[in-house]
Amino acid sequence: MAPYQPSSSAGYAGRKRDLPPGYMSIHDILAQMAAVGKLVNVIGLVKDYQAPIPTKGSDYKCTITLYDKSTEYDLAGLALSVFRHPDEMSKVPQPRAGDVLVISSAKVQSRGEGISLVANKSTSFHIYSASDIPRPPQSAKVALKPPYGTRQIGEKEHEYVSWLYHYTNKDSVPDVATFQKQVDQSVHMKDKFCRLEDVVDGKFCDVIVHVVKAPFDEMEKTTLWVSDYTENDSFYKFSWNGAKQPGRGDGDSYGYFDTDINAATKWAGPFGKRSMQVTCFEPHASRVNSQVQLGEWIRIRNLRIKFGNNGLNLEGVLHEDRDFSRQQVDVLNWDEREVCDPRLKEAIRRKMEYEKLKKKQLKTLAADEGGEGASTKRKADDHEELKNNSKARRKEKRGAAMKKVEEQDKQAEERLGLNSLVKCESWEQPVTPLPSIIEPVQWKTTVEGEDVTLVLPFACAKYRTIVRVVDFRPRKLENFATWRKSTESDVLSDYSSDSSSSSGDDNHASLDRYSGKKIWEWRYALQLEDVNPKSKGTKDRFWVVVDNIEAQQLTGLDACDLREDPDTLNNLREQLFKLWGNLEEAKMQDQQRQITNQRRVAANQPPPSSPAKIDSEFSRQANSAEHRNQDGIVLSNKPFACCIRQYGVRVRERNPRRADAGEGYRWARAFGLFGTKICK
Repeated sequence: MAPYQPSSSAGYAGRKRDLPPGYMSIHDILAQMAAVGKLVNVIGLVKDYQAPIPTKGSDYKCTITLYDKSTEYDLAGLALSVFRHPDEMSKVPQPRAGDVLVISSAKVQSRGEGISLVANKSTSFHIYSASDIPRPPQSAKVALKPPYGTRQIGEKEHEYVSWLYHYTNKDSVPDVATFQKQVDQSVHMKDKFCRLEDVVDGKFCDVIVHVVKAPFDEMEKTTLWVSDYTENDSFYKFSWNGAKQPGRGDGDSYGYFDTDINAATKWAGPFGKRSMQVTCFEPHASRVNSQVQLGEWIRIRNLRIKFGNNGLNLEGVLHEDRDFSRQQVDVLNWDEREVCDPRLKEAIRRKMEYEKLKKKQLKTLAADEGGEGASTKRKADDHEELKNNSKARRKEKRGAAMKKVEEQDKQAEERLGLNSLVKCESWEQPVTPLPSIIEPVQWKTTVEGEDVTLVLPFACAKYRTIVRVVDFRPRKLENFATWRKSTESDVLSDYSSDSSSSSGDDNHASLDRYSGKKIWEWRYALQLEDVNPKSKGTKDRFWVVVDNIEAQQLTGLDACDLREDPDTLNNLREQLFKLWGNLEEAKMQDQQRQITNQRRVAANQPPPSSPAKIDSEFSRQANSAEHRNQDGIVLSNKPFACCIRQYGVRVRERNPRRADAGEGYRWARAFGLFGTKICK
């Protein structure tokens, strides 16, 4: 597009005109130089107007799209949304193509399609009729229509409007007939959104999709692959090794069993018929190349669906559409749960479900190839009849034994004087002593006809036990909450990050990990001791991890930056005092005593005087009544019942002989607290 040249050669046109004081350029607003929620003043030309339509509530909504000198060659504009009651909406002036609009006190908002403005009760509108605006340096006051709002504007605004209108490129403003046609269409606009599973040849639709293959620039056009994790029989079928295969009726919905060793390309997924190629022509191609990246969620409007050159598979095409004035490709923001499009949330949920099913099916495939799956099935069939015959007898015996154990546990809990402020779920489950939980699990099997006992690295199990807290990590409560980078899964209310599910192959040293929005989460550990330790050794103690979800349930608090939020820190300290008594205070005193001793030794000072001797019998009774942790700190806390889960995590291992969890990794046993709550 050639630069716009005004018809006049007057020297007035050559001078750059500054905005009146108190106004922002549209470029600066779109570049997020104004914080979300801030009230701004804007002057711009009208390039699109969507007439009022009813909302889901009692209001009507109209949308005005503006641009100014700073964005005159950009496809995008700044949208202003106006919500009003039907009676009040009739008073809002309706602009025409090219009119200049002066907006006062509009609020900046961030939605899925990006930055925009929304009018509030204090917003004022001043519209200058395009056909009546005189050439500068004359004032545009004569073109001003009756205002909407209470704010008054002055001569500086009138002069700037005249200059802006006559010396700004108007190629993006449609002619009068086209503009009016678009306004009429906006009243009868229907929702064209559909999932990829519903697209058919010849359909124009709006889609919300995930970019699964990065855009490829082909000079005049750009191609990319997208998915919303639904299936369409007319899509390409991608197999595990990336080869495209004809459809099969064997239930292999993911295409893992379709292989082609000669495939030249590698497909990262999703597998099966879940992805569609989209070809974008200018002006959309330039925007996609500059703003759309692999892994992002995007909205594509008015996408044409057609069969590709092979006549077998559907693809999407996005041509220039002069009848469609709005931006047609938007990068969606998923890091604000409150304003996230519900359709985007559903697509992300489908992505999470697909990834879980993918892992499950790959495990099944690996087991079948090794014969493990068939062997297990045969063994189960052989013993099914025997199990059914003895099932009733075993159930009756277990019920009687369980009832007896529950009675014994109840008596023991009453005798121990448990902390009544700490409650746990699964109270009907028997109590498992801590040494039994810590004891390694052994598995007996037969290898080459000989009985062999193997020690398992971990067991997936849950227990109810009675313990007391004797230590915690980190050493400071301020470090009990940590932060991570926000991900797309955070928009799902039922999703929580799980560091134990990480494969360990990611490069956590990447600077990308420290960029973006921060999500604060609880992450700390407690050292628990059996309620009746037989000795003061470590075999009666173990560490349990308290992750974000379980910490929320335990304390009833949400994680935050505890150094910046002293109120939450105090509430956390009060809640944990109910759990561990004077543990934190005693640890601080012991730490201070160690520092004092180090300073005394460094200064070559003698030790403090020995305390006076007391009656040996009294001392023996006192020592037997008090409880100490492994550092000798006297604690005053009560035991409590809690739920513990045992699981395995992959850790790095240099010794190949110990790497039982894949190359360079081994399994390590871990314990976590769950289902436990401190009452307020």
